[in-house]
Amino acid sequence: MTKIFAIFGYLIINNPESAMKIIYLKLAAILISACLFYGCSETTDSTNAGKRYVYYSMSESDGAPSADAGLYRYDVSSGETVRLANNSVIHVTGVSKDGTIGFEFKGLEQIHWKYNPNNGSVPLSYPVSTDKDYIYWIYDIPYLTNSYNGNKFAYFIGYRHVETSDLYKDKPKLVILDYLHSSTKIIEIDEICKSFVNDTSIEGVQPFNEYILSSNDGKKIWFLMNSFDISGHDDVVSIGISDFMLLEYNNDKIKPIIKPDYRIKQILGVDYPNERIFVLLVSLEDSTIFAFNETDSIPVNIDYENFSNPEQFAKEKSQMAVWSDDGITIYDLTTMSIKQNIISWGRIDSLYQGLAHKKNKRLSFSPDGEYITFALPNINDMYNYDLFVIKKDGSEFKRILKSAKVGIPVISSVIE
Repeated sequence: MTKIFAIFGYLIINNPESAMKIIYLKLAAILISACLFYGCSETTDSTNAGKRYVYYSMSESDGAPSADAGLYRYDVSSGETVRLANNSVIHVTGVSKDGTIGFEFKGLEQIHWKYNPNNGSVPLSYPVSTDKDYIYWIYDIPYLTNSYNGNKFAYFIGYRHVETSDLYKDKPKLVILDYLHSSTKIIEIDEICKSFVNDTSIEGVQPFNEYILSSNDGKKIWFLMNSFDISGHDDVVSIGISDFMLLEYNNDKIKPIIKPDYRIKQILGVDYPNERIFVLLVSLEDSTIFAFNETDSIPVNIDYENFSNPEQFAKEKSQMAVWSDDGITIYDLTTMSIKQNIISWGRIDSLYQGLAHKKNKRLSFSPDGEYITFALPNINDMYNYDLFVIKKDGSEFKRILKSAKVGIPVISSVIE
């Protein structure tokens, strides 16, 4: 909507006739999109307090039939499943206290959306360039993130000249939407990141990794960037990758948590109460996982294969749900030790046959640390998954979806 109003505001001053045509077409497009593409009218509900939901997506890029592609919500108490949106959805954020999520469509002009059980789905606003020679474009990866208090969303945009499609000439920016204060911030990244690198040949930076993550209150945002030098910009672009860095945005400033280091490969998640960021470091000799904060780092004795996705970390507790050789386990991040076992492979096999014991990205922990949702592939078709939910004490174990090309599920706390 911000994009629409910005364009219309310019035209209504300079060309009123064109402005009226454009606003008519934009309104028509919005109505068509809402009715045909997103199906959001059926999602509003004012009786969601006290409920717990699992959200999951299906996308044609994962092999789902177009008829099944979309965003879904499962009510843990009633067992009811509701389809919230049509079209391929490739990412769902963690769930805030009031049940709000962000999600991303694949292949549509409006990629980023937010959904709330009481208010339905609305698009996130995009900035519009004030320079006719430059345009903004939206990164679909890294995915967008939201804060647990539900007030803030953040995502990356690129900024480039209209006559180039060269990704490496972009000047990336971080966009922060503050719904509590109805404000938008666009944070310059390019020159700040260059200042952290002791290499005069560095010409640009780009967001790196699938995820950017937010603190519970939305005041801090953590993300990875990589720097590079460029040579030979004719028909072939030769990119010399330099160093990666883990950065923190806080109070209108960006600083490195890890200074440029070629070993940085992936943000795995956050111990939210202690604000420690788990990072995979890979060198020629070995790979290690460390938990970093602003002052120090500690080694993590969890195998990389047992990690799933950032939503396996509870928001309210210093705990995470992890895969193990025996099944699924809760890990205490304060003591860096196993807290309790949730469910064994043997128990899963006794109740639901034909599933592979394959550790994968589809394992998430509720923010309050009470429930886990996870998916396992079929032995005879590793692209089809059965989706489950279980309470942390091993009770209330049930299958909520069978043999589907489901994306990464997320689960809420009890909605306030």
